[in-house]
Amino acid sequence: MKVRFWGVRGYVPTPNAAMLRYGGNTCCTAVTGDHGELVILDTGTGFCLLGDELMQGEFGRGRGSLTLLISHTYWDHILGLPFPGVVHIPGNRLDIYGPESTRGSLQMVYDGMLSPVYSPVYGLAHIGATHRFTTISTEPFTIGRLTARALPLSRRQHSPIWAYRLEEDGRALVYITDARYGEEGIRDEAIAFAQQANVLIHSAPYLRDEQVEDYGQSRIEDAIEVALLAGVEQLLIFHHAPTRTDDELDAIVAHFRAWLAAQNSSLRLIAAAEGMELRV
Repeated sequence: MKVRFWGVRGYVPTPNAAMLRYGGNTCCTAVTGDHGELVILDTGTGFCLLGDELMQGEFGRGRGSLTLLISHTYWDHILGLPFPGVVHIPGNRLDIYGPESTRGSLQMVYDGMLSPVYSPVYGLAHIGATHRFTTISTEPFTIGRLTARALPLSRRQHSPIWAYRLEEDGRALVYITDARYGEEGIRDEAIAFAQQANVLIHSAPYLRDEQVEDYGQSRIEDAIEVALLAGVEQLLIFHHAPTRTDDELDAIVAHFRAWLAAQNSSLRLIAAAEGMELRV
């Protein structure tokens, strides 16, 4: 598998000169399987950049197919879906997986976002690409030759948040975002889900000693602890705070790399940036 980051910022897009190296678009990560499967983890505003890139290939000719795995329906994880040309060209296919909530289905959420009140698209019925919605569950499923698993990491029924694990040929990538480790049992479930993953992508906008309203987000220290206890090889933190500059992120990573080295840990810590690519 290959991973490329298209949006790594949390909460709101951040077009700021002090944040250009890491980027200001919100959550969107692309995973490409060794046999060509294209899987998109969340469709924040980074999905617009990805869509532009995809238009240069089969998607521009209406012959593209991709799978979207939506963790939850907060704006920073879904806002980019209706804008790229790939979703408006007949012949393209979108398989969209995500959670239902007490407020309605994922399809209803997206259709509401595209209502005439908010968008000139006027609803999902006016998207040109063929699209299918599937409610996510804990049952494993396949995407081509990839095996996908999902796990709910929130006790809030009105806004369920799911983690994803993708496996191929004995290699595993885990994606955890907006985890609320203050809720009973969530941390242990996350550790078990990420066990022995080669790559863990984990949201981590703030440090424990920062006094901010973070709406239950896990901290950078939480992500590191989960990665260590799960035996992860590489930890990529993302969902960077909208106020976090490039220089501040550099300093945080340097601090925790030094701490890991002092613990004789082999965990590799990276702050994800737009355009960054790596093999799993």
